[in-house]
Amino acid sequence: MENIETLIVIVSAITLFIYGLQSFSREIENFGEERLSKWIGKLTKWSVGSFALGAVVTGIIQSSTFVSSLTVSLVNSGVISFRDSLLILLGTNVGTTSTAWIVSIQSSFLGPFFIVLGTLISMIPGRVAVAGKSIFYFGFIFFALSLISDAMQPIKDDPILVEVLSKASNPLLGILYGIIITVIIQSSSVVVGLVIVLISQGTIDLSIAIPIVVGANIGTTSTALLVSFKMTPISRLVALSASLFNVIGVLLMFPFFDILEHIAINFSEIRSLQVAMAFTISNTFTSIFFFVFLTPTVRLLQKHRWYREGVRE
Repeated sequence: MENIETLIVIVSAITLFIYGLQSFSREIENFGEERLSKWIGKLTKWSVGSFALGAVVTGIIQSSTFVSSLTVSLVNSGVISFRDSLLILLGTNVGTTSTAWIVSIQSSFLGPFFIVLGTLISMIPGRVAVAGKSIFYFGFIFFALSLISDAMQPIKDDPILVEVLSKASNPLLGILYGIIITVIIQSSSVVVGLVIVLISQGTIDLSIAIPIVVGANIGTTSTALLVSFKMTPISRLVALSASLFNVIGVLLMFPFFDILEHIAINFSEIRSLQVAMAFTISNTFTSIFFFVFLTPTVRLLQKHRWYREGVRE
């Protein structure tokens, strides 16, 4: 009975964390979605601008899922080109790593601080009140993360949990864990947050954490794929390209997981920051790789029947 109660508390805490992330993202979207479309039109005139746009917006909104889905929609409506959409998606890979750095700040003070600050600001008359809601939910994310950490204390050394997670020491299985959990939850941010909680408590080590967060980067592209099915062939190709980028990126990084772990350990003694660094290096490498080879990549993708069908339309 005690185990069931603990499980319910953990699931409730994770639900609050997801709610905080979704609400924060929604408030930012409401605050500037119309302006975002205008910025996209201006910044996509130059390649680095498209890439930077994807990175910055994802970092601010804290939702690569939203940016990816929005990009697919903009391609569908003809607002941006196929090439620019790929650059934006590569940028989101870098921007989404900001979540790892945010949740790695394990502080019980930050959550309540931003919740109170956001509440006070939202009481001020005028447009500034809108910003107050965003600040409130930003604090809510930290608060929910603390709840998850507290809720998992009773089972952090549970033999069954430790045995299941220990299997992720096999990098392939760890990657698979990350993909499956992210597809189910539909948020790589939640998976990264949970991994950081587990590694901070000593339940897992870095060799297990790295494959899971890298795998989550593949799983997070599933939403854009689902959204694209009802859109034009080019939109489906854009979503498919995002998945292929991340899959190929993982394959390229796979032989260097030991080096990645070594770099992360030398970066900091704090385990949560080690995860954030490893995640950032992996995603940044993937994005830069495809950015450098973007022209041949675009040419190759343009041979796909979905691209030819989209051009004919």
